[in-house]
Amino acid sequence: MNPFKLLDPSYLFDATPGETFMYFWPLLILFIAIIIASFQVRKAISRHRNPKVAYKLLGSIPTIMREFAVIGLLLTFLRNEDIPWLGMRAWLIVLFLLMAVYGIWKYKSYHKNYLKLLRKEKVQIVEDQYMPTCKKKRKKKKR
Repeated sequence: MNPFKLLDPSYLFDATPGETFMYFWPLLILFIAIIIASFQVRKAISRHRNPKVAYKLLGSIPTIMREFAVIGLLLTFLRNEDIPWLGMRAWLIVLFLLMAVYGIWKYKSYHKNYLKLLRKEKVQIVEDQYMPTCKKKRKKKKR
């Protein structure tokens, strides 16, 4: 359980890492927790103080969370079964790095574009207020 072994390329890129896989259950629980959390994130986005703007910026996060979790479950299974080249330790490391990069990218784009979209939404509401509307139809009286 030495994390410094991950810096050794021969350990990280070993085509058949062996039968001992001590992290199977923790990774399995982690990826299942990510799937469950994605549903909670979807609810949190819908309860945001401005749901339209939040859904435009954050709507893809729950889906991407599920995709990362399913890929992680697949890689965990492949690693547990010791399948050559597909069970390398490096694939799980790459997956965790991609998850971190995507999270940082979404966080920065949310803070960068939130105020712009909020202003655009308010301007659209004000402009729509003065647009012509259809004539309201009256109901015919039955005799």
